[in-house]
Amino acid sequence: MRKTALFLTLLLLVAASCSKNERNEKKFLKGLLSESFEESATANQEFSYWLSSDEGTMNYDFPLMREKLGLKIVTSPDSLVRCYSWCLNSNSENPKYDNVIQWIAQGKMVAFGGTLDYLLAGRKNDLKKMSSFGHSIDTIFEITIGKRPVYMIGQSFIYDGQKRKAYVSAAYLNGVQLMLLPNFFDGIEFAGNNVFFDDGSTPVSDLFKWDEKSRKFYAYQTDDSSKLIPGKYTVFVLGEERFSRLPEEEQQQ
Repeated sequence: MRKTALFLTLLLLVAASCSKNERNEKKFLKGLLSESFEESATANQEFSYWLSSDEGTMNYDFPLMREKLGLKIVTSPDSLVRCYSWCLNSNSENPKYDNVIQWIAQGKMVAFGGTLDYLLAGRKNDLKKMSSFGHSIDTIFEITIGKRPVYMIGQSFIYDGQKRKAYVSAAYLNGVQLMLLPNFFDGIEFAGNNVFFDDGSTPVSDLFKWDEKSRKFYAYQTDDSSKLIPGKYTVFVLGEERFSRLPEEEQQQ
């Protein structure tokens, strides 16, 4: 009887949590899609705060927001880091994104409402004063250096309606902080950092590739100096502690 009662209690708790997530998702989605600037801005801030304060959101799929808002969610393979991106001006040639980053440290969720670059640079998390736009956070690769997991987080943005910039930065957990791992890519902070002509048509899955077997990382770029022909990658190979860019003659198509 006790086991049955405990099982039923757990089911009720799970159902209550799902119901809460669904209610909040519908409420914030309605506000974010509102034609009223005030309502939309308020909903945006409240949605960011909800993601930053409720650990239960880390296991929620946000089906409505994915479909109707274009919410992007990427999660690390070990499920310890999760990044959200949503567009604030989808009709613009220069789409602007908001970001929230969540991670589990010492058994608890920690979160940052703002750009990934600000987080990794050690900026203070202050949702009320958040004024900068983020990027589309597209992917997370996880590798292990020694016994420490390293998260390579790729992001991109489009400007002037046809130019796209994509780069990946490495982060690691240090206590409760998610921090930048500097000089991880051949003495630089970012890999890729390529500007190319693209209106967003290049699939996110093509921007960066990680080959576990060869320990090579591929950052998308273009084939010619005018940046018109897509398909070439800058290749980095993982050594004992960092990536090194392969010599030009060893770069592959």
